Parts: sequence; structure tokens; C-alpha cells
Amino acid sequence: MVLKMSLTGMRKCRKSEKSSNKKKGSGMKNLAFLPFALLFLALGLIVQPAAAQPQQEDFKPEDMTTFIIQVPHGVEENGIAVGGSTLSAYLFFESYYDGNMNVTMEFGLPEGFVLHEPSVHTFSLQTEYDDWYRLVEFYIPPDTPCGTYTITSKAVIEVEGTKHTIVRTTQLKVALKEEVADEVSVSQIIIPSDEDGYGDPSHPSNTLVVQETSPALKKLLKVTDLKTEKEDLISTFMGIELTNTGNSTIPVMVTYDILDTKTGEPVKAFKPDIMGMNADTVCYATVTLSPGSNSLISLPLYISQDALGGDYLLRVKVKLTGSDWIAVTKDQKITAISRRWGPIVTTFTASLLGLTALGFFFSRPGKIMDRFKTRNLVLIALFGTVSFTVINLPMTILWELSHAIFGPFSFLFTGLFNEILLYMLIASLVVLIPKPGVISLFMMVRFLLGGFITGSFTPITFITLSVNAIMLELMLYAGGITGKNPAPDNRFRMGILCGFADMVGGYVSFSVWMVLYRLFYSDWYITANILIDGFLYTFIGTWFGISLGNRLKKVAE
Repeated sequence: MVLKMSLTGMRKCRKSEKSSNKKKGSGMKNLAFLPFALLFLALGLIVQPAAAQPQQEDFKPEDMTTFIIQVPHGVEENGIAVGGSTLSAYLFFESYYDGNMNVTMEFGLPEGFVLHEPSVHTFSLQTEYDDWYRLVEFYIPPDTPCGTYTITSKAVIEVEGTKHTIVRTTQLKVALKEEVADEVSVSQIIIPSDEDGYGDPSHPSNTLVVQETSPALKKLLKVTDLKTEKEDLISTFMGIELTNTGNSTIPVMVTYDILDTKTGEPVKAFKPDIMGMNADTVCYATVTLSPGSNSLISLPLYISQDALGGDYLLRVKVKLTGSDWIAVTKDQKITAISRRWGPIVTTFTASLLGLTALGFFFSRPGKIMDRFKTRNLVLIALFGTVSFTVINLPMTILWELSHAIFGPFSFLFTGLFNEILLYMLIASLVVLIPKPGVISLFMMVRFLLGGFITGSFTPITFITLSVNAIMLELMLYAGGITGKNPAPDNRFRMGILCGFADMVGGYVSFSVWMVLYRLFYSDWYITANILIDGFLYTFIGTWFGISLGNRLKKVAE
């Protein structure tokens, strides 16, 4: 028993020794790893701030910002100025950094230049794409020596406690006035023009349209104490082409004056006050002329209702930006035209004649038609149908085609149909039926066929055909071609009479188009149409028409 107990005690002692040895071993192992843990902790403390620094090390100011300087404003480089100018430098700064950025910008001028504002500006940009800009005004004294000067702007950027510096420079050339005047020129003035400065073909060149009240209407308004409603201002545009033959970028301001040709003083009616402001604050344009370039600009031109028609002098002035010195002037004579009362009166009279003739016909249609035999009416209808077939229908296609090919001289081609063929039929019809009213019925057939088949029931067609018929009836009756003792075989007399009648009809047609559709025709174009189409072609058509009529008459007999 003693031996067993001793053995058991010895086992327990061995177990306790083993467990104590294990504890000692684990403690020794923990102590062995302790230096490594301390090493990793130290490395972590060292690496953590080092890992936070790439943001600053990766910040490159040239990539993360945009910094622009323009002197004068709008000129990237190689600007030009003259002594005595007050210019504005444009400073622009934009951030692409997603965080706070403090910027201190310093603007430096060459010696002798006078800065009108503080040279240092401090600002903060909070977010990405946040920007700052400023126009800095400075003065160049008149006695500044000519030459090229360097203007510097420095930006100090602070990001996360670290400062970065960006420097921008630009060149400004101070030149003599004579040098600038030799490089800039006004090569062309286009008036009137559209909003982009290109010519307006609907109006004659070098003209302005004014709302001038007729003298008769002025007297009537004065007597009756009435007023007319007119727009206070009429606006149009003028195009101005500028040329820069130099090697510098030149910023200029363009304005104009309209002068009285006798006194040389500006006419206020052509530059009126607009909404309480002087027109000079509105009627100008600024443009930057690149080296060796041409630039087309447009200027608004406002005309008050007090403007009168007549001849004026348009003076375009080009100033160098920042200076009141006028570098270039160009004069051009212009004409202010008022409403043409001749076409208006002509259209009104022609319309009245057409309506009167129509009323006269419908008031006594039986008496008029009874003067003609049935075969005469059939013959008139036949000639009207032939004229519509060989003239109206082909001209619906050839009219546009001739305009595309011949342009303004298309009347030389269309007159072969509208005048020669037409008057061949009219003259031959008069030879066959030399009675008053035959031409009116012929024109009526043409009008009705054109209206029902081609849809040409237009006021212009009605007025022109009515006037043409009335003038031919009166001329031929007064000349003895139709009536009680008709003489339709006189080629020369009938040709002259038809020619004059068609000249009147042609002028009426132009007047109606100008009034109802507000078109413009040059005087030479109207004259050429009236003389060639109206008289010459008509005379030729009448001459051959009499021969055709005599042959048809022999066939009928």
C-alpha cells in the first residue's frame, strides 16, 4: 500500500512537472514573439503616414489646375496696344482637385505700367471644377517706349499644407499708332445685311428703308388730329469685313455714325436712344483679329420714325481696345429710301379699275354677250384655250427652269412665250373679230382656265390681266383698230398700240408684286423688262399675229 501510494505520488509529481514545463515553454515562446510584434507595430506606425502621403506626392499642379492669363482680355498671346490705353487683363484659375485648395495669385506688370487694382488676390476653391476669374485693369502711359513687354502672373497653391507654384507669362507689344493703322483695315461694308453680316438680296445695296409718312398724309393727320400707329424703331444690320495684315493679334471695337452730307454732323434719327440708353452703348461690336486674317462682323442699325429719306454718309470707326484713339475709318455713301408711293398708288388704281370692269360686266352680261355671234364666242373660247395650252402650261415648268439658268435675264426667254406667242394670238383674234370686248373675253377665258386647272386665282393675276385687257381695249379702240370702222391690218399702228398697252401692264405688274409681296426690283431690271418684253416682243408678236390672222381669215372665208 505504501509502495502504491508512493508510485501514485511520483506520477502526480511528474505530471505537475510536465505541466509546469509546458507553461514555462509557452511563456518562453511568447517572449520570443514579442520583438517581432514590436517590429510590426513600429513598421505600421512608419508605413501609415507614408501611405497617406501619395495624395500630396501625386498632386501635380499643371495637371490638376487650369491657369490662363490674357492681356488684353480675349488675346491669348502676342497682344498689342498703344500708349495712353486702359486695358483689362483676364485672369482665370480652375481646380480639378477634389478638396480644398487655397490660392494666392500675384499679378506683375512691367515698370512704368500703372495698375489700378491690388496686385495680389487670395481665394479658396472648395470642390472639383471650382473656378475663379478676375479682370484686372491697368494703364499704359502715353510716353511708354515702344517694344515688347512681358507680363507675369504667379499662383501659389496650397493643398494639405504643401505649397506649389505656377507661373504664367504673356507678351504685350506697345506699338506706334501709325503701325497699328497700317495693319488694320476695313475691306468691305455691306448694308443692308442679315444677322451674320452677309448681304440682303431683297433690298438694294447701300440703302436703308425708313418709315417716312407721305406729305399728303401728314397734312391730313394734322387737319384731322389723328395719329398713325408705327413702330418706334426699325432694325436692320450692316456687315463689316475687317483685315489684319500684321503679325500680332489685335483686339478692336467697331462702331459707326451716319452723318449729314451737308453739315457732317451725326443724324440722331439713325442712332436714337434705346430704352433710355445712348445708342453707342448698343451699336458696337468687339472682335479679336488674328494675324493675317479677315473677319466679318455684323452691327445692328436702328432707325427711328423721324428718319427722312435722302443721301447720307456712313462712317465706320475702328478703335483699338482700351483706347479712344480711332485707328481706322471708312466712309460710304448710303441712301435712305422711304415707302415708294408710286407703286402703292398704281396698285390701288389698278385694283379699282379691275373691280370696276368686273362690276360693269356683271351688271350687263346679256348686252355684252349679245354683241357677239355664237361662232365668235366659240372662236374666242378656242383662242383662250390655245393660249392657256401653249403658254400657261409650259411656263409652269419653264418659268423656274429659266430662272435657274438665266437668272435675272430669264425674261429674255420667258418673253418668247408670254409676249410673242400671246400677242400673235391676240392680234390674229382681233383681225378675225375686230370688235370692242373681244380681248376682255379672251383674257377672261385665260383667267378662268388658269384658276380652275392650275389654281392661279391670285390677286396679282386678276389685277394684271384686268389692266392689260382694259389698256388694250382702250388703245385699240382709240387707234381705230376696233370699232365701227376697224382697221386691224395696219401692222405698224397695231404693233405700237399693243406695245404701249403692254408697257403699262408690265409696270402695273411690277408695282403689284412690290406692294403685295414686298419685293424689290432694280430700276434697270424694270426698265429692261418694260422695253424688251413689254414693247419689243409685243411689237414682234403683233406683227406676226396680223399675218396669222389674215391667213385664218382667208381659210374661214
